[in-house]
Amino acid sequence: MSEYLPIVSSFVLVLSFIPLIRKIRKNRSASGVSLLMMSFGVAQSTYFIAYNVFFERFFMVLPFVVTGLLSALILYYFVRYNSSAKQRNQLALLLGISTLPFALLLVKGIEAATLLDALTYLGLVMSSIRVMPQTYKTIKSGDVSNLSARYFSLQFLAGGIGLAAELSLGHVSVAHVLMFVMILLTNAAQLGCIQYYRSRPALA
Repeated sequence: MSEYLPIVSSFVLVLSFIPLIRKIRKNRSASGVSLLMMSFGVAQSTYFIAYNVFFERFFMVLPFVVTGLLSALILYYFVRYNSSAKQRNQLALLLGISTLPFALLLVKGIEAATLLDALTYLGLVMSSIRVMPQTYKTIKSGDVSNLSARYFSLQFLAGGIGLAAELSLGHVSVAHVLMFVMILLTNAAQLGCIQYYRSRPALA
C-alpha cells in the first residue's frame, strides 16, 4: 500500500490547483497571489523534471510537468489581469534567475549528475519555503479575495501523504522529512491567515 502513497500525494497536489485557478478565472484577478510562491513552483518543477529525465526516472516526470504548468498558468493570469510593467519585469527576472544554474552545465569540470543532484536539493528547499512569501503578502495586504482555502488544504493533505510515504520507507531521508514537515507548517499557517482575514471583511 505504501508504494501508492507518492502517486496519491501527486494526484492530490495536482487537484489542489483547480479551485485556485477557478477562483482567479471567476474574479478575473490574481491580486493577493504571491508571484514568488508560484515562481518557486515553476522553478522547483523544472529542477525535478531535469533530474528525473537525466536519471531516466520517467514515471516521476509527469506530476512535475503538470504542477509546473499549472503554476505557470497562474503566473500567466497574473500578467494578464493584474501586473504592471514593473511586476512583469520582476517576474521575468525571477524566472530568469531560476534557469541560471543550468548554465553551469557549460562549465568544464562540472558533471551534469552532480549539478542536477544539487538542484534537487534546491528544489526541496523551495518546496519547503514556497508558501512563506504568500503568507507574508497576505499579512501585509490582507487581500484574500482571490485565494482559495481549498488550494492550501489540499497542499497540506498532499504534504501529509508524502510524509507518511517517506516514513514508511526502509531508509528515511531526513531532508525529505523536514521538507514535508515544513510544507505542513507553512500551509497550516497560510490557512490560518485566510480564515483570520475572511473573518474581518473590512480588511479582506
